[in-house]
Amino acid sequence: MKRYDVIILGSGSAASQAANLLRDAGKQIAIVENWTFGGTCPQRGCDPKKMLAEGSELMARVDQMKALGVNGDITLDWVTFKRRVDEYRFAVPTTKTHNWKEHGIDLFEGEPHFIDEDSIVIDGHEISAHHFIIATGLIPRPLEIPGGELALTSNDIFDLETLPPHLSIVGAGYIAFEFAHILRRFGCEVTLLIRSQALKAFDRNVVKRLVEETERIGIDVRTGVEPVELNGDVLTLSDDSTLHGLVLNASGRIPSIERLNLEAAGVKADQSGIWVNAYLQTSNPNIYAAGDVSASDNPALTPFAGQEGRIAALNLIRGNTRPLPERPAPTVVFTSPPIAKVGLTIEEAEANGIAFEYKDNDLSHFLTYERIHDETAFSRVLLSHDGHVLGAHLIGQHAPELINLFSLIIQNNISHQHVKHLQFAYPTSASDLSYLI
Repeated sequence: MKRYDVIILGSGSAASQAANLLRDAGKQIAIVENWTFGGTCPQRGCDPKKMLAEGSELMARVDQMKALGVNGDITLDWVTFKRRVDEYRFAVPTTKTHNWKEHGIDLFEGEPHFIDEDSIVIDGHEISAHHFIIATGLIPRPLEIPGGELALTSNDIFDLETLPPHLSIVGAGYIAFEFAHILRRFGCEVTLLIRSQALKAFDRNVVKRLVEETERIGIDVRTGVEPVELNGDVLTLSDDSTLHGLVLNASGRIPSIERLNLEAAGVKADQSGIWVNAYLQTSNPNIYAAGDVSASDNPALTPFAGQEGRIAALNLIRGNTRPLPERPAPTVVFTSPPIAKVGLTIEEAEANGIAFEYKDNDLSHFLTYERIHDETAFSRVLLSHDGHVLGAHLIGQHAPELINLFSLIIQNNISHQHVKHLQFAYPTSASDLSYLI
């Protein structure tokens, strides 16, 4: 049985960042992947999804600008878009494996199972290591209804050669809303099924505006209903109504740990993921967990997975010297218009007894948004009594980039008085910043 310094389970962002550091430290490494090398984000997640969203965002821009004199209609060709997206995502495994093999990293394809605390088996082949980093990420949550296995997942959307006339989407999170907007702009009739509350982590006023715009572009939003049975292409709902066509299960994602046999390795986990301490060390001191599979306080977002991979590797190399930093996480839902947030919501501030005030701005009358006829643009900024930004919540075309500035402000504890004296190029969304706080 070959023994390594470190075996990494998974090959996404967390695994990649960890592997780079461990390789540079001279460690003998193996990477194990049960699907295709490279992880979800560049192959079945954010990267190809954002490439599709470029088309839907362009459609939204044209629609907005018609009131300002832009004439004519444009259409989106799914086949051409898909061809370009496939070129990008199918190149990922080849590039990744070539790079790792070139640097002396051994690669194993197959389903890993722990035999004991320092050994795994992959399709009958046993290997062991002094340390492990588990970075297996998340997988789609099963749709627990009769026939639920017939529903598509977000992975499957990228494999559709043609788009269906109608798609029912079950869910109320990032994936549900993003694909609803993308596929609607590509010509699908879309029904969005929300059991309770849409986009729970986001500001309620911002979400309300997004739902209104979602309905305005022709998406059938149904709240308070859920699927009860999928029979062929007929979806029966809890109100006894039925929908016909393909179904996308976007009801959430769960840690990919079910088949790892973590008990044999002495690693504790639950439905939230693998238990870790501040150093990303599991209940087995020789095993770390990083990225979306870890039950850390970080959101399941690619940049944080990469950060956790680096931290886990550094702690493995140097001993536990680097705890996870406590930083607010900027996040974006790439709908048309997009919404974005960083820091606390009103509900979170109140629940934690934090004193605050907030400032709302209807941005549609700011030149930045009036010149593109963005009537959805809005900001809500929470401020502490000593003038520091506690949270920022945005909707509008410029929200994704503007939220990064708010993240910079919060992470560096910059006071709003300081922000008001910063100079930005005009007219840009950044030049509006001082008026928003």
